[in-house]
Amino acid sequence: MEQNSVTYKDIINDSNYRKLMLSGIIDRFGDSVDALAFTWLVYQITRSAMWSAIVFALNMLPNVIVQPFAGAIVEKKNKKTVIIITYILRTITIASFAILYTLGLVNAPVMAVLTLIITTIESFNLPAASAFTAQVVKKEHLTCGLSLSKMLTSAASLVGTGIAGVIIAAWGAVPAMLIDISTFIIAAVLILMMKNDESTDTKEEVIDSTTEILQETATAQPSESFTTLFTDGIRYIAKTPVVRNFCLLCVALNFMLVPINALQAPMAEEIFKMGGELLSFGGVFASLGGIAGAALLPVLSKKLSPLQIICAGTGILGLGLTGIAMGGIVSVKAVLCYIVVSACFFAMMLAATLIGGIIGIQFMKSVDSEYMARASAVFNAFSTAAMPIGSLLVSILVSRIATGRIMLFASLFAAVVLAITLITKPELEKREEIADAA
Repeated sequence: MEQNSVTYKDIINDSNYRKLMLSGIIDRFGDSVDALAFTWLVYQITRSAMWSAIVFALNMLPNVIVQPFAGAIVEKKNKKTVIIITYILRTITIASFAILYTLGLVNAPVMAVLTLIITTIESFNLPAASAFTAQVVKKEHLTCGLSLSKMLTSAASLVGTGIAGVIIAAWGAVPAMLIDISTFIIAAVLILMMKNDESTDTKEEVIDSTTEILQETATAQPSESFTTLFTDGIRYIAKTPVVRNFCLLCVALNFMLVPINALQAPMAEEIFKMGGELLSFGGVFASLGGIAGAALLPVLSKKLSPLQIICAGTGILGLGLTGIAMGGIVSVKAVLCYIVVSACFFAMMLAATLIGGIIGIQFMKSVDSEYMARASAVFNAFSTAAMPIGSLLVSILVSRIATGRIMLFASLFAAVVLAITLITKPELEKREEIADAA
């Protein structure tokens, strides 16, 4: 079946895909509720834009340091089992945070430590999820399958973000965390119900695999097999032009987006002179932008090259950042603040979805299945490396430079990235079978 002839009906008929997609939707809903609560809690507890940036940096750090090693460990494990284990561990961690918060024991250092723990767990989940998705979704279904999944998870984010503001205002942050916990459990059950070639999961296997992963993570001297898997992942990325170029682009684009991700609460308060309700409102329109981007991607991918889609997305991101940076002009008028933030968040998420979607599709098409977990781990680590570095830089600058000016610098950086991409025209499509890098 050719890619262009595939319809949403074709992929929805696959029961495994339905369960995978539903687990992603439920997980994203819970995370969107919890993310807004956590973002606002950091700023409310610390009252510091610097701490907001530091916590965001710590949130990204394990993706850079841990994930390449996690990918090598996960490569030879049952991916389905690893995903279930990480859901269980994330449930325990969020529950612990909720208890500490209820007891009044949460401060900035506690939030920083728990952020590191959660993201370390996610560093095992991400490469396992990438490899498992590649097993479940047929190659000819990738464009429609990933686009539909992104569209529906963005819709879940839309609902979750919209509800989050109401939940936090009415009942506080703990109910938001409890929602996140329940979604982890449901998502784990859905993954457990799936069938795939690797799947011979039992309760005993989950327990045994948990022990093995924790032992391999803790050991100071990795085995030769682990070292080979890790270095092969790096070598594979280096020898695959398409993936290497996407990695470099992701580094630049993630660095550009650090200010808007790390300084959301300070942005609302310092630039627009408003509270958390502005973030909730902006989050709703960001989710709408994600839905629009996911819906447009299959259409645009037939008419435009990956390079053209990425250039268009980068330009739109730059315009969105410029609008946020200039938001102080409307800060005295609440209605205009809502309009500006909504339009900018919609545009930026639409662009980010287009860029992220085309990168994900080309990555799945370009990487050999036996390298998928370790290659995706190394790719994610390098592409997100700019975020903790950028966040630490922002945490230093924000004490000396106004939040609005930092946003303006980010928009200028977007213009530079766009210009370089247009001039160099990097290879972003697979042209021939990738040679064995081992």
